[in-house]
Amino acid sequence: MEIKPLILRIVSIFLLIAVCFLLQTSVFIHFELASVGPNLLIALTSFFGFMRGRKEGAIIGFSCGLLNDLFFGSYFGAFALIYMLIGYLNGFFRKLFYGDDIKLPLFLVSISDVIYGFAVYVFMFLARSKTNVGFYVKSVILPEMVYTLIVSFLLYFIVFKLNQWLEKKEKRSDRLVR
Repeated sequence: MEIKPLILRIVSIFLLIAVCFLLQTSVFIHFELASVGPNLLIALTSFFGFMRGRKEGAIIGFSCGLLNDLFFGSYFGAFALIYMLIGYLNGFFRKLFYGDDIKLPLFLVSISDVIYGFAVYVFMFLARSKTNVGFYVKSVILPEMVYTLIVSFLLYFIVFKLNQWLEKKEKRSDRLVR
């Protein structure tokens, strides 16, 4: 009995999100550089956005953001909204995506992390009248972007191979149905 490709995709992505969340919140906090860790969930959201399109990018982004909201959110739904928008925006680049070219994915991850950093600044700090944006950019946004970019280089190949495997399963299932 063969597992339906949609269920396989959902379970695989759910497990990948869970593993990235656990790595981000338990392992990488012990390997912080400049007092920040990489944002694996932003990288994952960005990757699936431009690999699979706006809709899946938004759904995966919403799921990642909701997970962050449940554990760390001050304003419930803020992270879900930020991640969802980032996934959706990355989906616009789907037509430019070529699996073996890593420049675009890494560029989009870095831009996504900067957008995320500014959005968090607006929601969490500017709302509390903390207006030292220069300090926040130098001490949080840029170091996190660099660290996320370095880790994303390795994560990209895992996500890319998983996506290829899932697409192959889906195509095979489509041929069997016809």
